[in-house]
Amino acid sequence: MEPNSIKKYKISLEDYPFKQDLENRLLMAQFTSKDLAVLEEILYSSIKVPIKKLAKSTDLTESEILPILMKLSRTGLFSFEEDSIILDKDLRKYFEGQVAKFDPEFKPGMEYIQNLLKKVPIHVLPIWYSIPRLSNGIFESIVEKYLLTPQIFQRYLNDLTFSDPILSSIVQDVYTSAELKVYGKDLIEKYNLTREQFEEALLQLEFHFVCCLGYENLEEEYKEIVTPFQEWKDYILFLKATQTPPGPTAETVERTRLHDFSYVQDLTHLLSLAKKHPFPVSEEKGKLLPTPEIRDQLSSKMGGFTPKDPLFMNYLAGLISKLSQLKLTSVVDGRLYALESASDFLEMPSESQALFLYRHPLNRHFIPYAPASILTDRTLRESEKSILRVLSTGWVYFDEFLKGVIAPLNENSIISLKKQGKTWKYSIPSYSEEELAFIKAIILEWLFETGITATGRVAGRAVFRVTAFGQSLFGQ
Repeated sequence: MEPNSIKKYKISLEDYPFKQDLENRLLMAQFTSKDLAVLEEILYSSIKVPIKKLAKSTDLTESEILPILMKLSRTGLFSFEEDSIILDKDLRKYFEGQVAKFDPEFKPGMEYIQNLLKKVPIHVLPIWYSIPRLSNGIFESIVEKYLLTPQIFQRYLNDLTFSDPILSSIVQDVYTSAELKVYGKDLIEKYNLTREQFEEALLQLEFHFVCCLGYENLEEEYKEIVTPFQEWKDYILFLKATQTPPGPTAETVERTRLHDFSYVQDLTHLLSLAKKHPFPVSEEKGKLLPTPEIRDQLSSKMGGFTPKDPLFMNYLAGLISKLSQLKLTSVVDGRLYALESASDFLEMPSESQALFLYRHPLNRHFIPYAPASILTDRTLRESEKSILRVLSTGWVYFDEFLKGVIAPLNENSIISLKKQGKTWKYSIPSYSEEELAFIKAIILEWLFETGITATGRVAGRAVFRVTAFGQSLFGQ
């Protein structure tokens, strides 16, 4: 989060009767397993239930259950009538939602937040969250404005600030913790808070969608825990789990080419030769190639190849095709000539040549096996941005990197908050074989040509790293 953000939101707990919420939370923070068992039995019983029956159902004596009932009666959930208790119907529904928070499987997600917002008068919510008063669905409008995609929620987090800096510090503690979970007791001690101050702080954070309060059973007592809302927590844990680990050392990598800018340097060798002495080219197996004599000269200048190596032949044909695509050369009467625009390119340093390739409107990476629907500028740029996750990692294995790619190549692969049954989640994209091949071509071929990635192999596995040039370009 950015602590210098100045944007404030209009949430005021005074706009609804929050004091009762605080009292109930204070009480629940003291719950033992027996307290919870009695409360659950009350909630699942009839409106009027004899105390003796409650005691029997919970395996307690009357003398054991009475102090617990006195404690629970402070919530207003029930009143005493002779030897029975009478439940309040409205509060019964409220506490059914609260009891769920003690379930080991409880996840404080969108359903919990939706129920939380129901406590607030409906006319107040548009003021709190700056949404149109005439919205057809207030909760849906809130989701769309603040939570719909990870990017939207992250921008909201970056903009969010509190008048009380302790609230920002609590959020920071939770979001930087290893398991995205902090015990309430630790926060109370760290910031010297009273119980009331802590519970009020958590109410604020819940209504701001940044943290939620839950309970964990430890040695027959329930301890308060603070986490992000579940869908965001799951998304962050996914990012952590798929963070590409550092791969092989540089010494073990068999590089595709010797240097970060080898591709533009190889283009330069070919273009310089064509400018100095236009040389003959002919089609061989569908590819335009120079004579064996010229191949010898080029393999010697470029290094790392032998003239008759099939890989060199394919690479050379690709270079010739690229120069033609960029309008730097033209074939006239069976010879490759450098055009007038070649002079400017040849005078550029390697980094400028790479940038020229990257930004040139005619430069497209042809991927014959990719469906036409993903061969667009948008999908190209989205795939490129995948390297942001390994910008400074060094050499990584491509197959490990691919596990964490979340590029939105189509409508279905855009990460957004979606409801599935009663639960919600940020949908993580899955890709077809063609789409995976497209991403691979962008990272290992297109970005390699523009000097943004260096590529190679280790024991048959493809590896790459983002070059210093790539870091400067994508790290801006």
